[in-house]
Amino acid sequence: MTAPTAPEPQVRLQDRVIDAVATLLLCAGAALFFIGRQALSSLADGTYAAPKVGSWVQRADFHAAQTQWGIWLIAAGVAVALTSAARHVRHRRAASRLAASGA
Repeated sequence: MTAPTAPEPQVRLQDRVIDAVATLLLCAGAALFFIGRQALSSLADGTYAAPKVGSWVQRADFHAAQTQWGIWLIAAGVAVALTSAARHVRHRRAASRLAASGA
């Protein structure tokens, strides 16, 4: 006869939601960064359409700020992902300790 095995620890819905938020932050930040960087390249190449409102400097500042916000979103996504990974490890260890104690 074999000894009963402990059930595999399951990932909780809350952890999945946090992972999804981290993924969205990373994707949104990367998209914002690359769109801003592409616009800045267009401005530098002279292929950017003339702004209807404001000046070229305002357009450049806008897209520079866009890339900076993209970097901040990426950093926030990484921080959320690392926090989520630490939570996964903590829950997995707690579940294995519980299984080892026979509860």
